[in-house]
Amino acid sequence: MKYGDIVSQLSDYPPVDFNGDNRTHCFKESIVGLMIHDELTVDPSLMFGNKTILDFRNVLDRAYWPRIRGLIQDEAANKTGKRFQELGLKKPKLVILSRNGSREVLNENLLVGLAEEIGFFVEVLRPDKTTELAKIYRCLNSSDVMIGVHGAAMTHLLFLKPRTVFIQIIPIGTEWAAETYYGEPAKKLRLKYIGYKIKPDESSLYDEYGKDDPIIRDPKSFTRKGWDYTKKMYLERQNVKLDLKRFRKPLSCAYDFSTKRIGPVYRSY
Repeated sequence: MKYGDIVSQLSDYPPVDFNGDNRTHCFKESIVGLMIHDELTVDPSLMFGNKTILDFRNVLDRAYWPRIRGLIQDEAANKTGKRFQELGLKKPKLVILSRNGSREVLNENLLVGLAEEIGFFVEVLRPDKTTELAKIYRCLNSSDVMIGVHGAAMTHLLFLKPRTVFIQIIPIGTEWAAETYYGEPAKKLRLKYIGYKIKPDESSLYDEYGKDDPIIRDPKSFTRKGWDYTKKMYLERQNVKLDLKRFRKPLSCAYDFSTKRIGPVYRSY
């Protein structure tokens, strides 16, 4: 039932968990199977009422806000969340979606310090398989900027409000997937998208193989061999150590957009 809140919005009937339900259910009509329009998007021409990905985002809003209101009431009763109320309302909120195991930001603490120096209120989000999705939704839906390293967790961009900033850190060898699976969908969600492509010396693979190895010098020679090569080398074995002098520029751009609404809507570094 991790996705029960969302599933309940898709039908007039309550969700049925067939693990513990042996009854026979009869309906006049059923839709079986899945259809994809594109990566993380909805094609209005295929939808009744010309619905878009923004309409799906509204479904998420309806699904999670009843639970979020409950969380807010609990915090008010327990007088928690004070730090966010005091700092978050005065500063734009930046959420770092943290990873463990692969594609970690090795100098994450320094990144937090840089973001705070620029003027952000920073929250580091470390979800796991048991983290309630409503809590993740609340955290991101109240943010002005989200930062994360390319990977499946970037699907959380669906939880961001339109006109907020999504900064995707793009490790070497992942450029096509990063732009196709998350960069382009971010634009359709009306987010300000910033793609930050790391330099070779910002990758842990640089220290392991050296600047002249084809893995560093010519990633396409490996990625064109297929998904298995890309996954094993560039997704499972690579971490990131950000050049914070270089990363200051997209962070400052995000801050200016969040506070003054200035700057281009899409940008790449």
